[in-house]
Amino acid sequence: MTAESQVPALSAIIPALNAAATIARCLDAITAQLSDDVEVIVVDDGSTDDTFEIASHYNVRLLKLPRNMGQSAARNRGAEMARAPVLFFLDADVAIAPGGIARARAAMSRGDADALIGSYDDDPAAKSTISRFKNLAHHYFHQRSRTAATTFWGACGLVRRETFFAAGGFDEQRFAIEDVDLGYRMTARGVRIVLDPGLQVKHLKRWTLGSLMTADIWRRAVPWTLLRLERRRWPADLNFSIDQRIAAVVAVALAILTPAAIFRPQLWIPVAALIAAAIWLNLDLYRLLFKKGGPWFSINGFLLQQLYYLYSVFGVAAGIAIYLARSLISWNSAGGVRRR
Repeated sequence: MTAESQVPALSAIIPALNAAATIARCLDAITAQLSDDVEVIVVDDGSTDDTFEIASHYNVRLLKLPRNMGQSAARNRGAEMARAPVLFFLDADVAIAPGGIARARAAMSRGDADALIGSYDDDPAAKSTISRFKNLAHHYFHQRSRTAATTFWGACGLVRRETFFAAGGFDEQRFAIEDVDLGYRMTARGVRIVLDPGLQVKHLKRWTLGSLMTADIWRRAVPWTLLRLERRRWPADLNFSIDQRIAAVVAVALAILTPAAIFRPQLWIPVAALIAAAIWLNLDLYRLLFKKGGPWFSINGFLLQQLYYLYSVFGVAAGIAIYLARSLISWNSAGGVRRR
């Protein structure tokens, strides 16, 4: 562990809630790369399993919150505890690749950016079809995105301490996408965030179809839509680029026309055209899936990607409806105040 008398150059902050299944692998990966000027802080966010006990066996600084306060609060408490000028946020269910710490430090020392985000690797730990698809798709979209980012990523992201606190840290009132919100606030202040596709972590999470859909709709699509409407800002990178918006429209059209084609055979021609368009729009993704799992996996990946577009469209629509309902309630409340 870093000597208390020496100010470290980098503080890695890992919030953990009931992470007993992954925290050991996470800490094995990062502590194997430690030097004297790097500290690791694990913030136990009120876990009810053995997370704290497991982490206590490692050469890290530990903070146990009295209750579950949420990931944003855990990250903020870790940042307040950190002593380094650069903060490195990592999730408890990722394992940083060998050489990752050195790469991150070198990138931040160049002074090209005040914040840096990485990517999942192309070899996820969980081998189920759903888990491999989700993590490989995340890897793909980060790898193809432009390096000038507009969002932050709490699973693997660095930021200068003064920049982090000047932006107000993570919003502890948001139940999801708090890292995206932080990124928007930082870029609004002129902070440059860079995506380094070579800074990679292995995702240790195992997804099921139910957990995937729940997370994508209620922890991503809906809160992302609300955030974008609140800030009047619609980014054009990652999985919200123009081609991905077109791909979503194609998926909706496929979902409508394919059942109808059973009764109207003449519709199979436009259905075939839509399938070809859907493949072309994400051809490199399906090539990656084929490379990693063969033809059957790539076919399943294609179907899962179309399903992703469908429920994401639902999530966006739900977000818009919630935003309009909130606006109407706020407008009525304001009108009521004026009438009184």
